[in-house]
Amino acid sequence: MQTQESSPSHSLSFSHGQSYTIQRGGLTNTFTATFNHTLLHLLRRKRILLAGTITLLPVLLPLTLAFFSHRQFGDDGAKTFVLLAERLHINILAPLLALFFATMLIGEDIENQTIAYILVRPLSRTAWLLGRFLGYLLVTFCILLTSLILTYTACTSLNNFGFILPDLKILLHYSAIALIALIAYGALALFLGLAAKRPIIYGALLLYGWQKIAMLVPGLIDFLTFQKYIEALLPKLAGQRHSIEVHTVLGTFQKEIFAVQAGSALLVLLCSAILLLSISVIIVRYKEHTRTKAIGG
Repeated sequence: MQTQESSPSHSLSFSHGQSYTIQRGGLTNTFTATFNHTLLHLLRRKRILLAGTITLLPVLLPLTLAFFSHRQFGDDGAKTFVLLAERLHINILAPLLALFFATMLIGEDIENQTIAYILVRPLSRTAWLLGRFLGYLLVTFCILLTSLILTYTACTSLNNFGFILPDLKILLHYSAIALIALIAYGALALFLGLAAKRPIIYGALLLYGWQKIAMLVPGLIDFLTFQKYIEALLPKLAGQRHSIEVHTVLGTFQKEIFAVQAGSALLVLLCSAILLLSISVIIVRYKEHTRTKAIGG
């Protein structure tokens, strides 16, 4: 049986002299099949209901303000939406969705010791990993985007906000930042799922512990966080640097903030995501996982 030289293959020989050639699946076929399987797998998980419920909680705040405000339309809808989008959707919910889904994209197979049975198949490991990551990205972005749109709609019941072009541009801006945040946090969570035994714990410490502390500690240590660059993408007035007050139990001190240009911040986030995904691909391609040698992969 003749095969094309461009298609890698695996040959199996048996004692009675017959041999069979197993063709390695193409990059496109492996990527598409993995992407579709990941979508179905994530949508069937019970955790998606929990994640969806948590993500939709910010919608209740503007509705509560609209119904229980002491004066009719007394609260500013634009300020409320910006506050919810920045503080909740981007800084809290985006890393939370990454921890919920990206850490277990491959970490679950490693924990259940089923990854060896997957990787022993004639498929492209790079396409397999990237297909899973794109499936995670589509599911989480749809969840976060739905919450942003519903929160925006709820904020239109308040003052100075509505379905007009300037306000819709704000929604599109925050939606784009949410997508970038999911890419960066997802790449980190995927790497932790491959490299650490307890990825969710380490991820929570990094994203909700280290980042928050680094953003308050004086100096340039905040440049080692994703939040620093994500906040540089937020719609705000440009400035070289400014100071904020940090209140602690030991007193109040000034934290000098060095601004990062939006273009540079976007480049850093995308390059970091590509680097983390590349390292994850190398781990999947060359690391000997549990039982892989025994199976012969």
